[in-house]
Amino acid sequence: MTMATENSNFTFAASQNNGGEDVANTNAPAMGDAFGNEDETSNNEVRTAATSSENFTDPTSTVEPAPSSLKCRFLPHGVYAVIPSLLSMLAWFACLSKDGCDYARVAGPIVADITNNPSTPFIHAGFNHYREPNLNTVTGEWKMDFNLPCREYNTDIVAVDGVWVFAKITSFLSLVFGGSGALFIWFSSCFVFRKNTWHWAGYELLIATSLLTLTYSWFATSLCHGNDGKDNCTMQYGARADILACVLWATSVLLIFCKYPAEKKTAQESNSIQNPPPELEMSNQSVEQRVGVAADEHEII
Repeated sequence: MTMATENSNFTFAASQNNGGEDVANTNAPAMGDAFGNEDETSNNEVRTAATSSENFTDPTSTVEPAPSSLKCRFLPHGVYAVIPSLLSMLAWFACLSKDGCDYARVAGPIVADITNNPSTPFIHAGFNHYREPNLNTVTGEWKMDFNLPCREYNTDIVAVDGVWVFAKITSFLSLVFGGSGALFIWFSSCFVFRKNTWHWAGYELLIATSLLTLTYSWFATSLCHGNDGKDNCTMQYGARADILACVLWATSVLLIFCKYPAEKKTAQESNSIQNPPPELEMSNQSVEQRVGVAADEHEII
């Protein structure tokens, strides 16, 4: 009786052990599949990272940006930009060369009223002043001494009408716009100008030319047509200088609007454009080594 009981207990324990092994064997494949899937996923991530790094470009070797327009360098637009700059500056100097009382030569009965000398045949007149000639007692000729100072008009005798005031205003504004435009365009010989900025200088010179042309309305004043047309005015140095300035400024305007000189690239910029930075490519051997190392790490885990 005792032997039978021991045999039955041994059989039950063995069956319990077999059942535990079956459960363990049943769960083993599932755990193996989990580790296998993790290894395969990690290997795919490594391959993807290695593939994406084949076309990786070194950020330190990218193309250098174009130099700033505020960086000064010699003739960034070439020699063409110097031509309108030089012409506009010469025009401005021509306007400044006037002494203020040499714009026109006035003759007629008005001269005796201005100088209080009936024998004075003519005067040189400007917008604000005039100059009297001197009689050479040796030759008997009236000659202008430009070393003598200019005199102010007596407004009780000379009528400064609206046309006169308009001519004075346009003459002053032409100097302002012409001078600022000439100085502004000279910066193109050192700094880079955009097309709109280049044209802006042309607009300034165009305004100066138009205003200086309107200045010739001064010849329509009563000083030149008084006393029933007996008074007359002819151009003198000042008016001729303004004609030269108008021609030079108009030529500069045509050169500015007809062509925009593009920026000249430096040698360094040209080389950076022609020789783009090389791409960093990883060798197949290095990729395989990374994949192998990653696989070994998962196998160890």
